[in-house]
Amino acid sequence: MEHGALMESTSEAKIKQTFVEKLKERGFFRPYVLLTEALFLLSLLIYVFARCFEPFAEFWSRYPAQGIRFALAKLSGLVHFSVAEWVILSIPLLIAGYFFFSNRSMKRDESVGNYFRWLLPLVCGLLAILIIFMSAFGPCYFRNPLEDNLGLEKRKVSAEELYDTAVILAEELNRIKDEVTFGIGGASMMQYDYNTLVCKINDAYAKYAGSAEYISHFDSKAKPLAVSKFFTYTHISGVYTFMTGEVNINVNYPDFIRPFTIAHEFSHQRGIAREDEANFVAYLVCIGSEDAYVRYSGYANMLQYVTDALWAADQELYKKFANKYLPVEVKGEFGAYSLFFEQYRDSTVSEVTGAVNDAFLGSQGEKEGTASYGLVVDLAVAYYLHQE
Repeated sequence: MEHGALMESTSEAKIKQTFVEKLKERGFFRPYVLLTEALFLLSLLIYVFARCFEPFAEFWSRYPAQGIRFALAKLSGLVHFSVAEWVILSIPLLIAGYFFFSNRSMKRDESVGNYFRWLLPLVCGLLAILIIFMSAFGPCYFRNPLEDNLGLEKRKVSAEELYDTAVILAEELNRIKDEVTFGIGGASMMQYDYNTLVCKINDAYAKYAGSAEYISHFDSKAKPLAVSKFFTYTHISGVYTFMTGEVNINVNYPDFIRPFTIAHEFSHQRGIAREDEANFVAYLVCIGSEDAYVRYSGYANMLQYVTDALWAADQELYKKFANKYLPVEVKGEFGAYSLFFEQYRDSTVSEVTGAVNDAFLGSQGEKEGTASYGLVVDLAVAYYLHQE
């Protein structure tokens, strides 16, 4: 019996040794592979904890994840062009190059080790994307609701409350419209260049973050997309690319969209992941700006959301508001925007990107998907009810 047990133990040891040798031959013990695997397991643990424990998600989003997002933003900010955009545009070339060189290498050396020498960097690259998401941005979807951090009571709102909020926004726009320049077609015109706008949004964020403990600020770039006109067919005015930490802006959209969009994407960069919350933080930042046009952009964009919701809730109340309170200049702005958007409205690309975005948001707990952008009206109503 002892001899048999000894032989069995020796056999198991050989099997284990053979398994380890196979892993070593395939490159699984290379330093970069081991490091990637360790970071992946750690980030996965962080992400799971964040999904399960809201206080942990809030802590992680505010502090460790903020440090990662800061580092990524500063690193990608060393260049003026969008790293993410050019990587995405280069994907066909990168794929073709990968298959060309890997196939040529495999023809010279068909060993298992050589196969994994080409496969493992690709796998580690994909894992690196997941590592960044799960450690830097993913946990932000599960932090405290914004209304808790702001001390608001968010709930479903009535048509009358939407009407009252629209009136408040229209009154603010009426006070500020004389400081805004409007063109012949009705669209407003920003009186400074794009880089100056980015500086103004950074200043507005610094001012807002100084009195809001749940969000911190660092100056960063908002990079215009080189393919902005084509990108408009996706119906996306801006995007935060978590992989590179970059804020990318579609500069083909009308002027009044840009300040609000930059502020929205900066919100993501600072750890506000949910879309309605990023919209509302963008609104608060914009209306607190010292620049009249940035404030105008905040009020005008929020009014668009509120009036869209009002139209869906009660068309008679909407007509009453539009006839009695909506400033002529703002009505012209919205008309010019509708005319601009008409050429991009029916787009297959937008349907695809919308479906992808909808699925992604749903996977992160935003059950409403892309409709969650419009839920900002609930926060806006709660905010103004709180002011009373």
